[in-house]
Amino acid sequence: MKRKSFVAVACAAAMIASMTSGITVFAEENTDFSGEELSILVSAGWMDNRYDATIERFEDTYGVTVDLQTIPADQYSDLLQSKLATDSCADVFWIQSNPFAIESTIVDPEKYCIDFTGAQWEDLMPEARKTSCVYNDKLYGLQIWHNSPEYVMVYNKTLFEENGWAVPTNYAELKDLCAQIADAGITPWFMPGADGWQHQLAFFQIGGVYEEATPGLYDALNTNQATFADNEKMLEVLNEFKELSDNGYFGEDWIGTDSTNMANEFGDRNIAMAMANSSYIQQIKDDTGTEDEFGMFLIPLGDNTWYPTNPAGPTMFGYKGTEHEDLVKEFFNFVTTTESLQEILDNSPAYTNVDMNDDAVEQHWLPEEEEFLATVDDSKKSVSVLQTGTKYTNDYWMQFGQDMVAFCQGEMEANDVLANMDTNRAEAAKTVGDANWN
Repeated sequence: MKRKSFVAVACAAAMIASMTSGITVFAEENTDFSGEELSILVSAGWMDNRYDATIERFEDTYGVTVDLQTIPADQYSDLLQSKLATDSCADVFWIQSNPFAIESTIVDPEKYCIDFTGAQWEDLMPEARKTSCVYNDKLYGLQIWHNSPEYVMVYNKTLFEENGWAVPTNYAELKDLCAQIADAGITPWFMPGADGWQHQLAFFQIGGVYEEATPGLYDALNTNQATFADNEKMLEVLNEFKELSDNGYFGEDWIGTDSTNMANEFGDRNIAMAMANSSYIQQIKDDTGTEDEFGMFLIPLGDNTWYPTNPAGPTMFGYKGTEHEDLVKEFFNFVTTTESLQEILDNSPAYTNVDMNDDAVEQHWLPEEEEFLATVDDSKKSVSVLQTGTKYTNDYWMQFGQDMVAFCQGEMEANDVLANMDTNRAEAAKTVGDANWN
């Protein structure tokens, strides 16, 4: 495989759906493409090595070359927009998609994207994922992602049991638990503020609690009939976050601490809890050799009881201006066969499952994942996380995180943090011509 490799930067962003269909066999050997080159533009972390074997088989099957152009995450968005604006995009390009991202990121998908409506792989995607791939009832994207619990509380179960600490189910219990853990000389909730993107998960992953407090909130936010500012539950959560910060429960200088050493901190029992993907449990064990057991529970800020359902994820699109449209379509067919889906999962360094409607794929769920999922009622999985359930919100993820830090440092009021998000969302809405903000 021909690659243009750059610095790899892991990028995150997972949901519950059932596997219901059988074996898929779409790709057949075809020599019509011999000698052609397929270019793929992707942000670091979205494909990694998990696609390597599949791409090599694709090259061998069709006698083609794949030019994989992996761009550092902090440069990707600007480069993609430049490529689209100058009609010089790769044959396949990726975005971090959600139900609103095609409109806000690509803006004009009819101009830039191949229409895959009716493709043979369309029904392989669960409906929740398909919402991030469709615009104006046309299918433009393909999302092959996992269904693991994303950014819930991971905790040292062995440490909890040894000390008689109970898993908290609401904020009062969480605050009391943090006090007990701190008294034992352990950082209660490790918060890597220096990463710039992790700490705001505590606010956004509990979207269901905001919708529960104000039924219809998501629809109102998406039609400009409601604001973040003055939302009582959001203010409650921000103030709880600051209270934990003020009490030192996130660790000394959490704002200046990154996640580089988080696994070791868990393994050395210096920390008791942190927000992480479920797959991180295996990383802790692999990196540290600890014999401790770990578990998960829901983020209890705002007395949250909602699962972080998220239809978002890295999603690939075919560039409409390509000279190799048939090859692009064949690539999409190829990566959605059972063989390819299994291969992608088996070569994934972190994820234990692939969220596609193909029962022939052998999943690798962790016991910890299965145990945690059994504790969450299905009725609590119906609301998406706030950042992907509301328009234009995820576009200002980093700015919101900066404002949260300023609030914790006493430089801003909680409601100003929320009001800034309203201002930013309004600007984004105007840019794409959203009539609700006229």
